[in-house]
Amino acid sequence: MCGITGVFYANDESVPDRSRIAESVRQLRHRGPDADSFVSGPGFALGHARLSLVDLDPRSNQPFADATGRYLLVYNGEVYNFRELRAELEMAGRVFRTQSDTEVVLELLIAEGPAAALPRLNGMFALGFYDRQTGELTLARDRFGMKPLFWAETTLPGGCGLAFASEIKALRPWMTLTPESGVLTAYLMKFGGPMQGKTMFRGVKGLAPGEMLTFDRSGQTRQRRFAPLTDFLDGSELDRLAGLTPDQAVDEFDERINAAVKSHLFADARVGAFCSGGVDSSLIVSLAARQDRGVALFHANVEGPWSEVEPARALARHLGCELNVVDVTEQDFVDMIPKVIRHYEQPFTYHPNCPPLMMVAQLARDKGVKGLLSGEGSDELFLGYPWLGRKSLTDAYEKIIGLGTKLVRSIPGIGPILAPNRSANFSEVMGILTNREMADDFEQVEAGLRDHRQTHGDATYGWSLDYMHHHLRTLLHRNDTMGMAASIEARFPFLDLGVAKFGVNLPGRFKLRRSPFVFEKAHPFVRDKWVVRSVADRYMPRDLSQRIKIGFWTTTFQRMEASPAFYATSRLGDYLGLGASQLKSTVENADHDLRLRLLHCDVWTRVMIEGEDPEISVGRLRDHVHIRKHGESPRYVRKVGAVRSASAPI
Repeated sequence: MCGITGVFYANDESVPDRSRIAESVRQLRHRGPDADSFVSGPGFALGHARLSLVDLDPRSNQPFADATGRYLLVYNGEVYNFRELRAELEMAGRVFRTQSDTEVVLELLIAEGPAAALPRLNGMFALGFYDRQTGELTLARDRFGMKPLFWAETTLPGGCGLAFASEIKALRPWMTLTPESGVLTAYLMKFGGPMQGKTMFRGVKGLAPGEMLTFDRSGQTRQRRFAPLTDFLDGSELDRLAGLTPDQAVDEFDERINAAVKSHLFADARVGAFCSGGVDSSLIVSLAARQDRGVALFHANVEGPWSEVEPARALARHLGCELNVVDVTEQDFVDMIPKVIRHYEQPFTYHPNCPPLMMVAQLARDKGVKGLLSGEGSDELFLGYPWLGRKSLTDAYEKIIGLGTKLVRSIPGIGPILAPNRSANFSEVMGILTNREMADDFEQVEAGLRDHRQTHGDATYGWSLDYMHHHLRTLLHRNDTMGMAASIEARFPFLDLGVAKFGVNLPGRFKLRRSPFVFEKAHPFVRDKWVVRSVADRYMPRDLSQRIKIGFWTTTFQRMEASPAFYATSRLGDYLGLGASQLKSTVENADHDLRLRLLHCDVWTRVMIEGEDPEISVGRLRDHVHIRKHGESPRYVRKVGAVRSASAPI
């Protein structure tokens, strides 16, 4: 796991400024504290910061060149089938100088070309592959979006070209970072993130999962998907899995997830596991402990009524493993906002549980661990979100309500007042973001399902694919950035290609299973993630395998308030096109959700645009932000046209 960066000139043989590429690498050093280096030549520069997990020898440092020196690779990730790929390449006559997956990826790209090679990689990656002879650069990102990659066509010192990096801050030496007002506005209108195209920075784009980009010396860029998620849909596999008995489905999933955990544990450095207390991480932890009795377990104890520390401790006792715990207080959720934003690189109200993930990663680093297994991906593949278990009921209810609302809205004059169109906000947001952001994902899923008759009549196939697009991408960005902030690599066995293909093609009856003995109010008489829980029953007590989903839950953000004085020195209005009085009025008249988003945007502009030290932002938050106790009245109450203080200002 590493950080990568590079710059390339169009129609220019100038050698990029070495001090600038060195600064780009320095900005990524938290991603790769073990070694950092860069190479430059006529028209190009490539930089790399290395976190060593496989083949710790300096011979595997990057940028990595083939034996001829023609090809160069900067690569961030882990490919878990690299030993099988290496064996194939050796049979074809390729000779290797290292034991790393980096060299295997490079030789496969040379032998087969990026379009053929990239879909064969089972793992996570973002990479830059450069052919010195042709002057062509290829950028690529894994099909799930586990590793980030950002790029920009920009005016470079001495000419025009393209710059790329694992994190946007590493582009700062080559371009001025300014807000993208449309995306900033969309965020304030409740759009989550991150996305696959636009970012919150003008001119900076995110490479989409499963996408490759080529840039040549003429300055032309070309983008194409090499592995859309709908490629997992397989007619023969749909038929085969539909014919399985429940016991056969459980046995096959057991075999696949065991193999995935085994491959994800492979490293020449120490690897541990997240142990949240939920069934997904508990299953991963249980299988990891069977294969490595010394595996280190880590838990973030979010103090309060939703703490899962006791289930995590119970599992650790059952497995005979030591559990390392970091306690997360409500004040931590305030203090961590600037630090999280510096690495998340945008406001994170969509995932308020970022602070616990960063803190548990820091604990793992301090214990000498470099990688942590995670249960991410299970809820999407096997439908673990509580609302999906009751979706058939809520869809029917909303259909009835929708018909009634439509009738009321049709009443001349008064109808739109009695039943306003609540979807207007969403439509406006989609208008702001019109490009590839969401439409491509929806259309891709719908087209994939239409092409496979076996999926017709079972909506769960579409649910899994829908959640594996935008929502899963945001979770993976969260896990990557919070882990790498502490130089920790997050690994996701549920997103092993074999497990993912099984999950995508598995009939819904093995995911959401009706049972008269399930009394959860979130989804009565429906057992979610049935096949996952059935395998978990084999490795842990049922009171752990059948627990409901919580997931670092906290209401701290809902009870967080900032005094009007917080915005006294804010430049947020400048970026939104608002004067000081207009920003003041906006804050005063905003509901709680908008106020929270405005607070995050203010911190984002200070840390990411203006370069303020996060510690300065922490001090300002401590001075002006209050967390209400449960049941306590708000200090700053929304009142149209004015703000009323319910107590003395902080």
